[in-house]
Amino acid sequence: MSEDARSTDDLQEEEYARLCHEAGLHLRLNRIVLAEKVVAELLQRWPDRTTAQERAGDLAMAQGKLQQAREHYRQALELEPANADAERKYGLALLTLTPDERRRNLIEAVIADSTAVQPTSRRPLNAFMHALIFPGLGQLYNRQHEKGLALVAVGGLLLMLVFYLLVQVPYTMVAEASAGRRLAVHEQLAGMQQALARMSGGYWLLAALLIVLYLGLYAFGIYDAYRQAQSQTERDLGVL
Repeated sequence: MSEDARSTDDLQEEEYARLCHEAGLHLRLNRIVLAEKVVAELLQRWPDRTTAQERAGDLAMAQGKLQQAREHYRQALELEPANADAERKYGLALLTLTPDERRRNLIEAVIADSTAVQPTSRRPLNAFMHALIFPGLGQLYNRQHEKGLALVAVGGLLLMLVFYLLVQVPYTMVAEASAGRRLAVHEQLAGMQQALARMSGGYWLLAALLIVLYLGLYAFGIYDAYRQAQSQTERDLGVL
């Protein structure tokens, strides 16, 4: 009987070690759903074991449930106070603030000293207004310098190409046709209209494509600038 009991205990320990390893593997591979099932079994069968509580804390941290993670790590330390790994994870969980805690700290700091909190976010309305002026200016306002400069460069290039096709080319044709004769403004405009009317369908298709691309870039710049500024504000307030 004693040998059977030892054999059963050994099997239980092997099963416990296997599940602990399996839970850790799922968490490292970000397989949260599978980790949940294994951790639930661990807590059901071995709620008073340190590693079971530690794996439950790891799962809660991966899910962003900081309060639950702290509780599991605390229980792990109560079961094994000398567990350095659980102590380290418990300390990390305590240092990581939940959104509610960030909001509370921000409110307390503002109440204590209104000048102590300097917002790093940008106002969404201001970002929107900058983006209305030209693509990329909203991103530059949001301090997204690389994206902003790229949008400014692409937007400027598209505008120059549209100007070249719809203004520079017909103006050059009118100037060449006048043979050096000085034309009045209305004559120049009429000549440019006639020159454009003689352009091929492919020419107009290219011009239309460039205009559509610019309008798409313009709309993206406005939307992206507003959303990025809004996200920065939400992060500062602890909403995200």
